[in-house]
Amino acid sequence: MLLGFRATEGVLAVFGDLGERTAAVYGTAAGIVNPDKRLRDHDLDAGLLSTTYTMRWEPRRAVSGGGTSSYDVTENLFGAVHAPALGYPERSDLIDAVRSVSGHRDDAADAELKQDAREVFDRLPPALDAVAVVEFARPMTAERLTDLYRKYGLCGGEGVSYIYSLYHHDDSGGDPPENAVVWDRYPGYRDMRRPAPERAETPQDVARRCGTGPEAALASFRDWVGVLDEDDDLAEFGLDHGALRLAADEGVAYGLVADRWKAADLGRLLGDPDVRTVRVTDVAFDLGR
Repeated sequence: MLLGFRATEGVLAVFGDLGERTAAVYGTAAGIVNPDKRLRDHDLDAGLLSTTYTMRWEPRRAVSGGGTSSYDVTENLFGAVHAPALGYPERSDLIDAVRSVSGHRDDAADAELKQDAREVFDRLPPALDAVAVVEFARPMTAERLTDLYRKYGLCGGEGVSYIYSLYHHDDSGGDPPENAVVWDRYPGYRDMRRPAPERAETPQDVARRCGTGPEAALASFRDWVGVLDEDDDLAEFGLDHGALRLAADEGVAYGLVADRWKAADLGRLLGDPDVRTVRVTDVAFDLGR
């Protein structure tokens, strides 16, 4: 089964099959609320009474390997979804870092956050691969993100996910928490469904993909939100239809998850006035390079 997410028409075309729609809607939702995991498409079992979509996952660490585990998302005949352990992921350093992105500014607190982060980067060898959450000092449009990447010669294509909506938790214990919306334009379970390239990428192709990364990511997020139905059971994932539509309309990023970026590049970003702080969640030497 091939699912294309490059345009709304492509998304709608594959939604004719209920099983594929289960994978497209709920597989994507699983990726949104589990930024600490790399998800991969695995199997789709469409029966008469229910559809089960199985994904394989591994922790989002600075090095891969160590085996994978499976996640099942099951939708019954009436549209109810069961996704154990997917909707509200267990705490991890990366989940905590994503939830720490506040969208608020406080000059004294911001200065302290940057100083703490600088002390971390001062101790890190610049060649280390890192997983980190970059929190912006103010919400960033796709255009401003592109300018930021160009300023530092970075790539906004694969290896980055954007935080389009913040984690919200009511301390009064009333409503369940709303998960942050962390959008990866190329998650593994969709990446496997993209048509194989007809030719190898040239340096010009890479430069073009890097330069248009934020705009393309936002467009694909809006495509996905645009085909959601109010009957889609997103509550199981701690997602709200209204919040998703608002995030798609606003089209700004409060931060990003950098996957296997060099510590040196993250340290340079830390010095930019548009960056509030950088929270490193994992580091490793890549001995294969």
